[in-house]
Amino acid sequence: MIAYKRHDLLVSVLTNLAAQTQLPVTVLVVDNGGTLREQDLLEMPLSDRTELVSRADNPGYAAAVNLASSRLGVRTSALLVLTHDSDFDEHLAAGLLRALDAEPRAGAAAPILRWSSRPERVFSAGGVLHRGGRASHLTSPRQGSPYEVDWVDGAVVMYRKRSLDAIGWLDERYFLYFEDVDTAWAMRQCGHRTLIAPEVVARQEPGAHPLYLGSRNMILFARKTTEAPVLQAIAVARRAIEDSLSRIMHGRAPRINEAWRGWRDGRNGISGKPPEAQ
Repeated sequence: MIAYKRHDLLVSVLTNLAAQTQLPVTVLVVDNGGTLREQDLLEMPLSDRTELVSRADNPGYAAAVNLASSRLGVRTSALLVLTHDSDFDEHLAAGLLRALDAEPRAGAAAPILRWSSRPERVFSAGGVLHRGGRASHLTSPRQGSPYEVDWVDGAVVMYRKRSLDAIGWLDERYFLYFEDVDTAWAMRQCGHRTLIAPEVVARQEPGAHPLYLGSRNMILFARKTTEAPVLQAIAVARRAIEDSLSRIMHGRAPRINEAWRGWRDGRNGISGKPPEAQ
């Protein structure tokens, strides 16, 4: 589980984990805010099987997940990754494990994600990859049984450990999103599928996505997948136009310069946490 400053959210997630019909063998809490103490965890659910790793430098999502590769060892064959704002019922783990067990080639399984503030609305029913490196969410399930998608949102996802081993785990060049897109793409190159288990539902409130990082991450990914530069530029331009229209409709100024900086830095291979996020 990836935590960042909100102890109340951490307690909620651990409470939901403790209620699972299939309990986790080990819980690894990676504190990317550096505000948790071992004593804090002793007062929370599942403290008898929870380990804390403090990363006050906030290295990002991928670095947090990768810590599990050495710390969990052979104790588990599947890794459930959760962000601290995820919400789910007691059947989450068992449902995702069923989806993985039913498909030997599956490397990852995720639930239908709904908005926490508007649970009647689907935020992600899986992800789609487009030319130029652009990625988008499906907003309705494709069918009632598990189905393959290009990628799944990293807020709630269960990975088969051997599939992560096959790709060397997560690429840490990204910061604030796109690691999930890259991971699913890399697994597919190794023959491992990414699934949505539509009978499993979780909730999350999507956060703001800085246009600079969104554009830069998109270009870093597109370069990795050898997309043509012109398609990369078109994808960023489309992203910038969509963002600008949305901001204008809400009375805010467009952020074209952020999109241009992201495209430029992505083309130059600049990665990791930007200075303004220190």
